[in-house]
Amino acid sequence: MGIMDKVTSLLSRRERPERAHPGWRPDPLALRGDMDRWLQRLVDEPWGLLRSADVRETDDAVVVTANVPGLDRDDLTLTITPEALVIRGEKREEREDERREGSFVWTVSLPPGVDLDRAEAHVKNGVLSVRFPRVTASAPSRRIPIKAA
Repeated sequence: MGIMDKVTSLLSRRERPERAHPGWRPDPLALRGDMDRWLQRLVDEPWGLLRSADVRETDDAVVVTANVPGLDRDDLTLTITPEALVIRGEKREEREDERREGSFVWTVSLPPGVDLDRAEAHVKNGVLSVRFPRVTASAPSRRIPIKAA
């Protein structure tokens, strides 16, 4: 994959002219405009482009970790559904001459067999960690004897 392919894959689909015009060829001025828009999007939506979440399974738990640089527990909201963990983040900063804000919503699929009621979450040094214990295994299968009537 060439650099042009990598850059255009980062642009939204509606900004990609080759979808509308199959014979389209990039020109240097258009590339500069695309790069300017991409960099502006990076400044405006840093969490959307830097998303990093990982689901790790062990014998006794499922652990979801997500990079949330600059956010603390008050900036995050977690919602659990039977199939997924929804992570919402919002950050507002006001400085003397500048006001910045950004938000994101990530949905992380959960495997079956986790205990949603005993989930625990922590955020430290820009890393969110959510631990879901495994559901306690039910009794092993056994045969049921059939009695004579």
